[in-house]
Formats: sequence, structure tokens, C-alpha cells
Amino acid sequence: MDSVVPKIRLSRSTNNLEKLINFYCNGLGFEVLDRYEAQVGWDGVICGHKDWPYQFEFSQKRGEDEVPRAPTPNHFIVLSIPEHEVWKKTLGQLFDAGFQQVTNPQLYADGDSAAFEDPDGYRVIVRNGTWKK
Repeated sequence: MDSVVPKIRLSRSTNNLEKLINFYCNGLGFEVLDRYEAQVGWDGVICGHKDWPYQFEFSQKRGEDEVPRAPTPNHFIVLSIPEHEVWKKTLGQLFDAGFQQVTNPQLYADGDSAAFEDPDGYRVIVRNGTWKK
């Protein structure tokens, strides 16, 4: 029997759809895997890489009130990049796309991580290394 690795899609609403596409695609190097407009009143995009087991979906409801920013700087995700040169290239892409580095959360203030804030205020930690477990 073949084992199937489930995929995870993290989804959240936004008022900054185009800016998020810029951050995650131009900055972090993700691809637009799918995009939809006026789907039951929602516009959205799914970003990631076709062979990776995770995706990010950002959706914007037409005519909806303002979606709040991240409640604190401690609302973040961590992308772990094992290869040092790929990690440095990703940091360069973020800078080239106009994003500024922000203060790392204390747990990731180790010199092998850099934090950036997406247009909704959520931090993305770009870490050079592999997971211990």
C-alpha cells in the first residue's frame, strides 16, 4: 500500500491580497498555484510549490469590513531552509522586493534566522537549518 503524505493549507482572510502575493511570491519565492475571483463573494490566491506538502491561501471578501492585523508580533510562521546559499538568496529576494527585516521573536534570535513582517502584520521567520525532530 502506498503511503500518502497529507497536504496542509493554512488559510486566512485579508484586505491586502495583492500585497500578500508580492510578499509570498516575489519575496519568499512561492508560486501562485491557483487564483479565484468572485467565488461565492470571495477573491483569493493559493501560494506554495506544487511538490511541497503545504500551501498558503489568502482570501478577501468583497465588500467586507477591514480585517484586523496580526494581534502581536508573536503570531508567526517559520520556514526552515537547510541550504545556506538558498537561505541567503531568499533573504536577498525579500530585500529586493522591498521588505525590511524586523526583530526576531526571542525563540529565534540565534543568528540563523531572519524575521520579516507580511502586509497583514504576521511575521515570517526564515531560518537556516533543519528541524531537530
